[in-house]
This record gives sequence, structure tokens and C-alpha cells, in this order.
Amino acid sequence: MSLTPQQRKQFFALLKKINDAIEAGQFATPLKKLAELDKKYPRQSTVLMLMGKANAKRGRHAESISFYKQAVDCNDKDANARYDYAYALKKGGKFDLSLLECERALYYQPNHFNALRHKCSVLTDLDRVNDANKAWNDLRRLTSKDEHNINHLLAIAISGARLAPKVRDAQESIDDIKQYIDDELINDELRIAGHWQTGRLNDHLEQYDEAFIAYKASKEVKKAQWNPDVYTKRVDKLIDCWTNGSKIPTSTIDGSRLIFIIGMMRSGTSLTEQMITQIKAITPGGEMNAITRQVAPIDPANIPYQPSLAYTRDRYTKQMIQKMAKEAMVYYNEVARTGSITDKQPYNYANVPLIAHMFPGCKIIHCVRDPMDCMLSNYTQAFARPHMQTHDLFWLGRYYRDYERMMQAWHTLDEVDMIDLHYEKLVNDPEAESKRVMEFLGFDWSQDILNFHTSKRTISTASREQVRKPMYTSSVQKYKRYESHLDELKHGLGIQD
Repeated sequence: MSLTPQQRKQFFALLKKINDAIEAGQFATPLKKLAELDKKYPRQSTVLMLMGKANAKRGRHAESISFYKQAVDCNDKDANARYDYAYALKKGGKFDLSLLECERALYYQPNHFNALRHKCSVLTDLDRVNDANKAWNDLRRLTSKDEHNINHLLAIAISGARLAPKVRDAQESIDDIKQYIDDELINDELRIAGHWQTGRLNDHLEQYDEAFIAYKASKEVKKAQWNPDVYTKRVDKLIDCWTNGSKIPTSTIDGSRLIFIIGMMRSGTSLTEQMITQIKAITPGGEMNAITRQVAPIDPANIPYQPSLAYTRDRYTKQMIQKMAKEAMVYYNEVARTGSITDKQPYNYANVPLIAHMFPGCKIIHCVRDPMDCMLSNYTQAFARPHMQTHDLFWLGRYYRDYERMMQAWHTLDEVDMIDLHYEKLVNDPEAESKRVMEFLGFDWSQDILNFHTSKRTISTASREQVRKPMYTSSVQKYKRYESHLDELKHGLGIQD
């Protein structure tokens, strides 16, 4: 790219503006501008990496990985680009490839702090704790105690905390984090992670008041405004769109191969997918965005941090429904050309009637969990993407009530073929509940379903550690440990004391 000094200055000023917009949760306009820049200045790694970043933040991991790969191809000896590529691979659930890219980054720059830290993280994700501990000790040696980079010191403490309580002491790890977390120079992402790890370890130590304080501190770091009243009005429009008797056409594309697993986040969708995909005829798709990417362009609101909702009735002509179904089916066919495919994108609960019209014959499993447990789990989880409604207990309660209204409405629709699966029933009687689900799906039951925790399949969501364990009931009524802190959640849920 041949630019004058002034043009170069303007170019990088524009990239900074685009990056700031992406960080603020805006994606459509930045991606459009980046596409224009990529066309005008092809093979510019900075442009490609921003395209990767924007797609990652909106959960489009395949596209993110592709752009980061292109950036690496522009300069295969760039350790920073390889680290970013490794990070994108991890977010897309490709842990082994992510580890390989870490090693390549470290080959070109042996003392690359972020690459070494990421290597430790991926090894932890893969449950290779002894290897992860070795990488962590390498990280500590790289940055001695007299190092003045306070962010590096906290990052090391957080990486060590992830190894607790398996190979490190939980309280010692908490104390390590507390040395640095309140320093004014700490960046937001590390502060969030540090508070969250402190919460997790305090929970393990049964120090629940301390744990809640830490979880709350984590949520307060980047708490942008969420307006529950605005969201409720949008949900009203969505329900009206699909239940007022207006005839919306159905596509001619057979959806009988598709199994949608929906529900609130932390309601058991990952567990459900892991169980039913032990049947060889069912291929796991994970959290796909095949449906949400069809809705986003025609949601007139385009409100930052709020999910797109399919309430534009006038847009759902026969031609539009057919087009959306064809485009979405491309992504499902990439997962598998034969047999059944799961899509466990939880947010698809808002798209249930649209899905039924796009893919007649599809099956929908609705995962349901006690609202207090489910919303507490949302509040105490550090999500990879910004789900702003999870940053406030009252907002969460209101959000759940709108979700509940939606699901009640969808159950009245004749075109929707859906079964409810209650988390509490599943963990208490997994054989009976899984048999009921498999009968609904039209598959024979297998003992393999109950041995889901032995599967080698990797999980890239917040539930990855849970689904590697045998079935357990310790998360049922977990909210009681924190009940003294949950008045705002009860208020949002409309629960009377």
C-alpha cells in the first residue's frame, strides 16, 4: 500500500475509529467500511484483523477465523498476528489448532507474553493441567516479580487461578489476584477476569458472600445501559407478529434433518446437545448463527447489546422466507450433508416461529431451568461476548419474564413442533428424560447417551467444563447459597416475598 504520510495518518485514524465502534458493540457499519478498505487496499493485515475482531465479537467464529488466517498469510512470521489467530481459533472451539498457532507464534518470538499465556489457557481448556502448569511457570519466569507491567502480573495471577483447585491452592490464588486487581492501571478485560476467578474460587471454598461481591464487581466493570422497558416493547411486537392470525408463508425446504436446542443461556443446552449427539446419526453443530444472521439485517431497531428480533411481519413474504431458509441451510450443510444436525444457539428461542416457517419438519428442544438458578448462573458467568442484560439482577429478572412470555406464545402455534426439557428432571432422572427426548426426535435410545462425559468432542461455550463431568445435581437450587443477595432478581422476576 503506497500512501503519502498524510494519507497514512488518515488511514490509521479511520482504523482507530472503526476499532472504537467495534469495542462499543457496533458491527454493521464498521464491517461495511472494512470491506470497502479491503477492496481498496487488499491484503492489509490491520484491516483483515479488524474484520476478524468484529466477526468474533458478534459470534461469527468461522468468519473471524478466516479473516485472521488471511492476516497471518500476509506475514507468516508476525507473532502478533499468529497470537490473534490462535485466540480466534480457541473462540471457535478449535483448541488443538489454537495450541499449534501458539507454538508457531512462540517460535518466531519466544518471549511473546500473550502467546505463552494463551498456551497456558488452551492447555487448561484441554484439561492438560500438568502441561498448563509448566507453561504457567514459564510465564512466571518470563516476568519476574520486579516487572513494572502490572497488567502482566495480574494476567499471570489469573492464569494461575485457572489451575486452582486442581494443581494450585484456591486461597493462595485469590490472594495473588488481590495484590493487583485494584490498581488503577489494570485494563478492563483483566479486571473482569480477575474478579470472576476470585468469585469462582470463593464459591469453591464455600465463602459465598465473598464470591458474590467478586461476581458483582466483575459485572460492574463494563456495565453499559440495558433498558428492560424497551426490550419488553420489542418482545410485544415479536409476539404480535407471529400470533395475531396473520398468515406468514412457509418455505418448501425440508427441515426434518434439523434439531434446534433452545432456551435461556445456562439452561442446559450444552448438556442436552452433548447427550443426544452420542447417537452417530446426529452431528453437533454447536452454537450456530445460521438463523440469527438472517434476522439481523431486517431488524429495524439495531440496538447495541440487544438481540435482533424477527417482528417485521411485512418482510416475511414467500420469497423472503425461501431465501432465508436457503441461505441458512448452507451453514447446516457445512456441518453435515447427511443425518441430523443440532443447532444449540440459545438465543434462537426468540426465533422459534420463524424457524418453524423456514424449516418445516424441524424439531425443537426447549431447555427449561428454575429461573432463580438460571438467572444467578447468568449473573455469575463471565461470557466471552457482551450480554448486557446479565450485568444487573433486576434486568435479568425482567429479561426472564419476557423470555417466558415468548415461550408461552410459541407453544400455542400449531406449526411449532417443540418439547420442553426441564434441567432439574434431566439431572435427577437422565435415563427417563433422555428416552423421552429421543422418542420425540424419532431415534432409538442408547446407553451411550448417559456416557456423554467421555466424549472427545470439544465444547467452546461457558459450559465446557460441566459437560466433561458425569451428571451431577449440585447446581439445583444453588441460588439458595446466595439468596440474601438476590432481592433485585426476585423483584425483576415478580416474585413476591
